[in-house]
Amino acid sequence: MNKVPVWFKTATLVAGLAAASTTSATTGYFALGYGAKAMGLAGAVVSNPQDSASLAVNPAGITAIGERVDVGLRFFMPKREAELETSASCPGCAPIGFDVDDKSRRNLFLIPNFGFNLKIGENLWFGFNNYGNGGLNSTYDRNIYNEAGSALAAASGRAPNPDDPLGPPLPPFSPPEGLAFPLPNTGTLGVDLQQGIFAPTLATKFREKHSIGVSLLIGVQRFSSRGLGNFQCFTQTGRSDPVGLASCQASNGAVSATPSDGLTNNSSDWSYGAGARIGWMGEVHPRLTLGASYSSKIYMTEFDDYDELFAEDGDLDIPANFTLGATFKATPDLKVSFDFQQIQYEGVNSISNQGPVLGPAPPCEDCLLGMDDGMGFGWEDINIYRIAAEYAYDSQWIFRAGYSWNDQPIPDSEVLFNILAPATIEKHMTFGFTFAPDKQSEYNFAYMHAFEKEVSSSQTAFGVPGSIKMHQDSFDVSYSYKF
Repeated sequence: MNKVPVWFKTATLVAGLAAASTTSATTGYFALGYGAKAMGLAGAVVSNPQDSASLAVNPAGITAIGERVDVGLRFFMPKREAELETSASCPGCAPIGFDVDDKSRRNLFLIPNFGFNLKIGENLWFGFNNYGNGGLNSTYDRNIYNEAGSALAAASGRAPNPDDPLGPPLPPFSPPEGLAFPLPNTGTLGVDLQQGIFAPTLATKFREKHSIGVSLLIGVQRFSSRGLGNFQCFTQTGRSDPVGLASCQASNGAVSATPSDGLTNNSSDWSYGAGARIGWMGEVHPRLTLGASYSSKIYMTEFDDYDELFAEDGDLDIPANFTLGATFKATPDLKVSFDFQQIQYEGVNSISNQGPVLGPAPPCEDCLLGMDDGMGFGWEDINIYRIAAEYAYDSQWIFRAGYSWNDQPIPDSEVLFNILAPATIEKHMTFGFTFAPDKQSEYNFAYMHAFEKEVSSSQTAFGVPGSIKMHQDSFDVSYSYKF
């Protein structure tokens, strides 16, 4: 066995430590693929493993990739935008001619990945990968909720007038006596959710052409939120005593005299948990290989500092998912793969529970933020379809291309809360290549474009139209050292 260079060991250690804090949002908030090779194939690797990063999809695949170390870096560039059109008519008020829109800043994220694979027995393999599973980030300089809410509150009660569409002037809106104005915690708006997974894996071959593998999934999450002061009356603390409840009622849900300290503007909080993934891969015909995997929910500890934002006292588990796939060897040099994946967002209350929608605020006393049935983001399960091709031009060059499409996780009615998490993407296009100058080294590259998708509603929970949209680009580079 050849010695791995010291510089390469150092680089992989740094990548492994950093991968636990990454941000990405493509198929909901899961990554489209893991590693440069998989991204070139739009993530279609459940039956066509590429490197140690492939165990993030199917642990059985490590029996087919040889002994190796892989380290890579993704340059991820999401563009997010949200708008509330308060110029439209709303129940009980006239048009007020004030639109609130903003683009989220910080549009470049560096996402490392690292893994290795070793043969430790005649039919036994051990692999490890540390990767960023996914996440969400938004940072709006304008607080869309506060600006739109203040404009609507200031215009409430105006009588339509033929000569003046806004009606007679009103005194400036102010909260109940004794409360601060402007509202606290209504500055910069956004959230930052980051997820990392450590996945030690064992796999074995049986019947020569079939493999089964299992991974322990050790999850790490970091979260913070900012600027959600407008939702204090949606928390248990904000409505828990007569003073808080009275202030919420007097301000029509705008401000509470007893604000929660578990909703917003706290420092980053961490949670930890574990789950498992099992996978199978088998050659059922010389030209056809099948694969399947199932990842359980990763059960995470609660975000104590945000126990009145996420349902179940700050619980945010990582959803279960499964993948099925087939790879057809069309020619000795050309492979075509098709994958189907389902991500089960509806199994996590804080993700799938209904968020604020048009109607009473809050919609019920049993669904306040942080409660077991507390409001969430209203996400639905999604199905993901991937098709990809891999062409070996010669012994040094391999080219890849892929396309994926998925269901929309965010219903139109849930636009308001998802200003924080505008994960609207449905379609991705990718291509990539590998250059192998010798038998030990591989240099890999991939590019991904996620097409812009807008989700809009004619009446958000604020009673006015709103929209969210996103598009993305990413570049992956990686280096592989084969023993």
